[in-house]
Amino acid sequence: MNVGMAMLHALRLPDGRRGRSRVDRCVEASMRELVSDAAITGAALVRHLEDVRFACLRALRQLLRALDAERIVIGCISPDGARLHEELAWAQGLAPCGESERVMSCAPFRDELRRWLDSTLPAACLGIDPDSAARHETSCDHLLLVRGEGVAEGGGLAVIAAQLRSPVALDLAEAQAVSLLIAEYYRRRSSFSR
Repeated sequence: MNVGMAMLHALRLPDGRRGRSRVDRCVEASMRELVSDAAITGAALVRHLEDVRFACLRALRQLLRALDAERIVIGCISPDGARLHEELAWAQGLAPCGESERVMSCAPFRDELRRWLDSTLPAACLGIDPDSAARHETSCDHLLLVRGEGVAEGGGLAVIAAQLRSPVALDLAEAQAVSLLIAEYYRRRSSFSR
């Protein structure tokens, strides 16, 4: 039996405990490790490199790949929860990357967002209805939000937002790693803007 056949055969073997295949569990564990590694490495780069924006963009690129996202940004949600103001963005394909002044309305998923903002959960994956106005601003089905520690300029909540085709539920350790990246970016950014 060659390796390719063994992989296909393994995909069909349910685990028994949860009904998921061993390969699915391995892929999920690998993705989780990639997310944590990308975020922690990114935080270290942001902390130690002179060019904070470059370091953060590199970290966003790694997170984009680890999450299999279409686009990922670091920015802040306005204090009233009505808008997401992007600062840096990285996207797949030929989409523009780098500094961003884009402001996205959060009105189409306001209720879900408000529940998350009122909670203590570090991350949330919000579904985007295909018929909603948000589809014009984001072409994806889900928006993963991870909150940072502290407050961004203007009193908004610092976040990383990833546009996804499939939902992703980050565990606490992954969300904390991403939160560390957000905190480092805003800490270094504020020290340069003084």
